[in-house]
Amino acid sequence: MGKKLKKYSYDEKVEVVKKYMEGYPSSRLVKEYDLTHRNRIYEWRDQVLKGGYEALKDQRGSKKKDRHHARERSLEEENESLKLEVMYLKKLLDLQRR
Repeated sequence: MGKKLKKYSYDEKVEVVKKYMEGYPSSRLVKEYDLTHRNRIYEWRDQVLKGGYEALKDQRGSKKKDRHHARERSLEEENESLKLEVMYLKKLLDLQRR
């Protein structure tokens, strides 16, 4: 039998990404949220950096029109995404300087 895929709520995904961007280690988040693999965190982070937190919502089964509207981001969402990206890049720079 195949392994059953674990589903994560939108709120869980947002919490994990925010904590990761704040500097929490991925190994700690994997344990705390019972994630199947740390790569899940990186996938969610990349989705947020590309499309804001709306990108973490499950779009399966929605109509094309709904998907189109879900992809549109408000200026606030775009601003939040850019802030996260800057925070992430600053953390990378800091780690490289050590």
